[in-house]
Amino acid sequence: MRTGDGMGELGRGGMSPVARFSLALAGVLGVTALVLGAGTAYLVGRYVEDETTASTQAAVAIHFGTVFHDDVFERRLSPDEERDLRRDVSFHFSIYNVVATQFFDRSGTIVFSYDQEEVGRRLDPGAYRSLEAALVGMRGAERTTIVADPKLGVPGTALGFGTFNTHHSGGSSATGSRTSVGPGVSEIRTLEAWVPVKQDGETVGAAVVWRDMASIDAALMRIQATLAAIIALAAALLWLVLRGVYARSSKRIVAQASALEDALALRERTYDATLTALTSALDFRDNETGGHSDRVVGYMELLLEQMNIGGAELATLRRGALLHDVGKIGVPDSVLRKPTALSESEWAVMKRHPEFGAQIIAGIPFLEEVARIVRHHHERWDGMGYPDGLRGEHIPLGARIFAVGDSFDAMTSDRPYRRALLIDAAREEIRRCGGTQFDPAVVTAFLSIPVARLAEIADGAPHTHPRVVAS
Repeated sequence: MRTGDGMGELGRGGMSPVARFSLALAGVLGVTALVLGAGTAYLVGRYVEDETTASTQAAVAIHFGTVFHDDVFERRLSPDEERDLRRDVSFHFSIYNVVATQFFDRSGTIVFSYDQEEVGRRLDPGAYRSLEAALVGMRGAERTTIVADPKLGVPGTALGFGTFNTHHSGGSSATGSRTSVGPGVSEIRTLEAWVPVKQDGETVGAAVVWRDMASIDAALMRIQATLAAIIALAAALLWLVLRGVYARSSKRIVAQASALEDALALRERTYDATLTALTSALDFRDNETGGHSDRVVGYMELLLEQMNIGGAELATLRRGALLHDVGKIGVPDSVLRKPTALSESEWAVMKRHPEFGAQIIAGIPFLEEVARIVRHHHERWDGMGYPDGLRGEHIPLGARIFAVGDSFDAMTSDRPYRRALLIDAAREEIRRCGGTQFDPAVVTAFLSIPVARLAEIADGAPHTHPRVVAS
């Protein structure tokens, strides 16, 4: 089905080309947007995490030697020094949302922690890669979850240290910690950042901080959501633009195709009108067989219907039927219009009309196949025909079909030298000549045509006596 502009034409699955294109484009853009969104979110997340890690490590490193006591890694601080250090550390680190920290000397002993119970405990650097790397001057970071007091990461809060558990505290998880979870603490997703502490270019210890990532993760999610929305909107706009371009282009193509189809149809009609006019001229010259070409076309159309042949081949066969005797232009009137039987020499001239006809139309491109029918329409199935003596299926199918219709019309039309046969007699003659003069398959198809339909065409043939139609 098609609408006025051709855009409603249905294709496979009952969908128009524009609908199929729209769905395919939506799928491609959807997948592209999804991949682009996921890739962008990943890259932005990695960038934010890398920048957060770098800034956290840099912040920890620059505070040693300027604000914190470097000698904390060399000796045990007095209670007052330890209290002052906790105050300074918590104040400065809270700016970076640090909720827990530990300092280690070169032996792996904890020399400072928000949790006083941790101070003095020694960790084997060989069992903890991050600690071991920091003690040899390398920085590291990873995501982890700890139990801590979130107030320690809020700038300006009162200094009140709660308990916290990390994977260093008495085991591999908070559950295995020997410290109890006090009031006000909770699980916090953090960035665990390790930094070597250096003095005069030499590593004297290591520091680790756990930075609360909640605010950064929330900001990152907003950024990623915004980017995803922008990408989705861009994909939707691109879909609308491309669909519009395709729809407009399709309309123009359909309009041009329709115009071309009309032009081709007009050309075909012009061709056929020209051929019909030429055929009428031939019939006028050969007035004893007036209307012969039209009747042969009628018989051929009935045959093609029985043989399920149609399309372009039908047009070729029809033109072949119209032009089959065009070569008679080259036959003298004394031979063509002789009222009595032809002599042997006259018959030799008459038998050349298929060659003449083929030569006349051979140079016309759209009649190349027609020329083959014209040349071979007097060939016989048994090879005894003319002009080339072709045999069996070497004869073009169109010529084989034409031969039956042509012979039937000749037998059922009056000629100067004989009277027409009755339809039953002509059908019997066609049957008898199957396998010798005619293609047996074509004969079978012809004999299956209802006699009444044959009579409708045969009644238009020249005759001077009543026609009898078998029931």
